[in-house]
Amino acid sequence: MEHRRINTICRLFLERSLVLSKKLNSQKTEKKVTAWQSWEEYRDAETFTTELPKGGDIPWALFYPADYAIGSSNLGIHYVFRLLREKGIAAERFFERPIPYRSVDADTMLERFPIITAGISYEGGALSFFNWLKGAGIPLSPINRKKGDFPIVGAGGAITYINPLLLSGVCDFIVLGDALNVFDYLIECFRRYMLHSDRELLFNELAENKSILVPLIHIKNGFVANKRIPDKTMPMSDEYPMHSTWTTPKSIFGNTLLIELQRGCIRNCSYCTLPSSFGKMRFRSFDIIKEHLDEVLSKSNVTQVGLVTPEASDYPDLNKLIDYLEVRKMGISFASLRIDRLTERMITAQTCAGRHSITVAPETGLDALRLSCGKRFTNKTIIEKLSLAASKGVNQVKLYFMIGLPGETDEDIFAISELCHCIIEETGLSLILSVGAFVPKPGTPWQHQPFVGTSAIRKKYSAISSDLRTIKKKKPKLRLTSPKEAAEEFNLAWYGYNDSVELANAIEKNVPLKKHSSRESTLTELKFLW
Repeated sequence: MEHRRINTICRLFLERSLVLSKKLNSQKTEKKVTAWQSWEEYRDAETFTTELPKGGDIPWALFYPADYAIGSSNLGIHYVFRLLREKGIAAERFFERPIPYRSVDADTMLERFPIITAGISYEGGALSFFNWLKGAGIPLSPINRKKGDFPIVGAGGAITYINPLLLSGVCDFIVLGDALNVFDYLIECFRRYMLHSDRELLFNELAENKSILVPLIHIKNGFVANKRIPDKTMPMSDEYPMHSTWTTPKSIFGNTLLIELQRGCIRNCSYCTLPSSFGKMRFRSFDIIKEHLDEVLSKSNVTQVGLVTPEASDYPDLNKLIDYLEVRKMGISFASLRIDRLTERMITAQTCAGRHSITVAPETGLDALRLSCGKRFTNKTIIEKLSLAASKGVNQVKLYFMIGLPGETDEDIFAISELCHCIIEETGLSLILSVGAFVPKPGTPWQHQPFVGTSAIRKKYSAISSDLRTIKKKKPKLRLTSPKEAAEEFNLAWYGYNDSVELANAIEKNVPLKKHSSRESTLTELKFLW
């Protein structure tokens, strides 16, 4: 019976894909849609850490809105791809670059897929996703897609913890919070859809799940009509994936196995979305992590393990894990290091593996402003910890700073170069400064604080650049986030449903994006979601 059911689904899909193929080919799509290129070089470089089933009963396009190197470093797409394949779905991966409309897995054209979903990590990713759909000739309006029998379009990812309304004017459905909550339900809904082909029936079924937002059903007259109460912070179940599904030297981290230790955060930094949106801290069991690593490392050629966590020092069994990896002669890298929790053990774990650079985030040049951000450490602590790092073989440090913070003065801006000068004098380290603008986000303690604007950002950048030129010894390298991109991020972060609809129209008509309606109206809408 199941065999006949799958055959029926496949036959119906083939009939539908022929119709869709003709429709997409009739669109004025970009040349890159049909130009022949192959991912073969990328496939050959991949090593899968888990043997995945081949084939499946529903062709499913899984898109990440960045180039392959960045996308391959995002554990979200690793998890979703693996789970879809293990549950019998013919999922194939797509990336924005270098070959946007053919799948990595088989060079399959996008037009062959009745379902397209994207993992959106941040605001700019939504913009990239919408432009990618447009480039493929797929209407951004759910109503227009329905009229033309185009693919079903869905999305999930980190952005949905913060403001899923940004996606609501384009997506047919949005998975709120952790996608693992709804995997089985989602797949069964789509298996039924492949048999009955009734979009309204599909959307009604999806809408019954509290963790799935269906804009055409849940949003009436521009406002969320049905209150949603999704569980955004499910436990760190050992039954779900916890490491890279594939490794590749073409990733931005190189041939590194990424493994997730924990989620959530106990701190309450005023600008950060982690505590309010991603929930309390949850940890993976060390014994389970070790069991998985034993299996993966025994049959792979990786020499580096990347520990993915909001703050590595919070993981209770970190030293045991470092000991285990060093016995296996594995290099270790950390996704995040909090300067006041930096230990000699963490430093030597990196330097012994040949990594002589670390990244930390002072955020500000003065203690008082840093404290107002929720960072409870001083410049004295920064210099002490970096002196320790230098004594253990670190020769370069990347420092993250934010400007445009509430309560910031000219003195705070000048203090950034002063702190850098002190670090160089005391430690001898080479410095790379990465400076970006504060962007207030929904759900954070500073959600109502002002965004300073592009002119003020440029003025502050200019002052920092001028101050750094006075440092003669080991002059720091300075990298500045685009003021225009910061303004765009702020704008998109506060888009409500009506804004998202207008965004889709603007992209399709190639006109400038509008400013978001108001933070208050968006917060009102979000109250009905969380």
